[in-house]
Amino acid sequence: MADPRGSSPDDLACIDLVNKVTEYLDGKLDEGQRERIERHLEVCDGCRAALDQFQTVIRLVGRLTPADVARIDALTRDRLMAMLRVARRR
Repeated sequence: MADPRGSSPDDLACIDLVNKVTEYLDGKLDEGQRERIERHLEVCDGCRAALDQFQTVIRLVGRLTPADVARIDALTRDRLMAMLRVARRR
């Protein structure tokens, strides 16, 4: 996490980055928001690690074929889809 002792009113909280990570990765943030996230990432090891994890998941999921998805048991697939729907609503 970023050092709270050196924070300014313009600093981004870690939870704010987490809430915006999908939009950041999709390039849907305005320049000011993107710059705030990038400044935060420069000083926050935890958020850099979280961003790396998001990027890894995206890269790995992108490699799945329809056959791979068909082999996932129905309960696991339904839970994953429900989690993704909730995350998209935020």
